[in-house]
Amino acid sequence: MRITRRLKPGEWQLYRAVRLEALRESPGAFLSRYEDALGRSDESWAKQADSGAAGSDRATFVTIADGAVGVVSLYRDEDEAEVGELLQMWVAPEVRGGTVAGELLMAVLGWAEGNGFALVKAEVMGRNARALRFYEKFGFLRCSGDRGGGGVLLSRRVTAGCGGGAAPEGGSNK
Repeated sequence: MRITRRLKPGEWQLYRAVRLEALRESPGAFLSRYEDALGRSDESWAKQADSGAAGSDRATFVTIADGAVGVVSLYRDEDEAEVGELLQMWVAPEVRGGTVAGELLMAVLGWAEGNGFALVKAEVMGRNARALRFYEKFGFLRCSGDRGGGGVLLSRRVTAGCGGGAAPEGGSNK
């Protein structure tokens, strides 16, 4: 059985495990480095996990199937309260190409809609064509402007009523 849900308060060890695996397995996909994350204190992990487990400014979702196989976070922009930034999107290699990434994305977008977000942004490395196709399949559009460092900025309205497209059924992974 597989379930996608918001991280619960106190689940910092689950969050640490999936985040470390993401950084280890896909080092070029994130700004954070595995080696640096290994040095973080338990208190630091607990604080970050709990901040994504409750409240309306950020949320972390996990997919669990015999352990965590996916994670995504959404953080509210400090300057634009209706804008969120998608971070830490990762799916384990053994389940890529299925529906896990789509389930994670739809879960976080549903949460965003219920918490006053109008727009979600995501940044993807330009060389990651698979991730770009995935986000575009779910209604994200490329934004103009140079992000520097090879990143491509995408955005998506949270609801179709705000001008965004409805997300397709199913999903893919980055």
